[in-house]
Amino acid sequence: MTSSESPNDHPLVAAYERLIRAFNANDLPAMTSHFHPEVTYVIPGQSPVAGRAHGVAEHLAQLKRARELSGGTLRFDPRTMAASGDRLFVFGRITAERNGRRLDADHMVMFRFDDGRIVEGRTIPLDLYEFDEFWRNASGA
Repeated sequence: MTSSESPNDHPLVAAYERLIRAFNANDLPAMTSHFHPEVTYVIPGQSPVAGRAHGVAEHLAQLKRARELSGGTLRFDPRTMAASGDRLFVFGRITAERNGRRLDADHMVMFRFDDGRIVEGRTIPLDLYEFDEFWRNASGA
């Protein structure tokens, strides 16, 4: 990156901004083109949304499950993004509501891109215990 470039000028940041707009608009089909067919995505923990998805269909099902559990309220608002090479790191705020409870927490996501599409991703809750507890309670478990 040259001194005249903004971090927001990085092509991975631009790609992610399009993706997160679709996610926050609850438009999961619009997200499909942002994922490599062999995408792998990990959500850590022990909750109903935790797991490793392989392929676009599994990852979209993973996101759909989280959307359903939150009644469509799940949002991620990026605050800081850093891109280098084929990697993008995003720090922000995750929010969701379910059964009278609210998740409002610092959160990170990390991606590896291949040819402009996400081939690997990972959710990184800064407080995994809070994250798991919210989703467990959200499912009635």
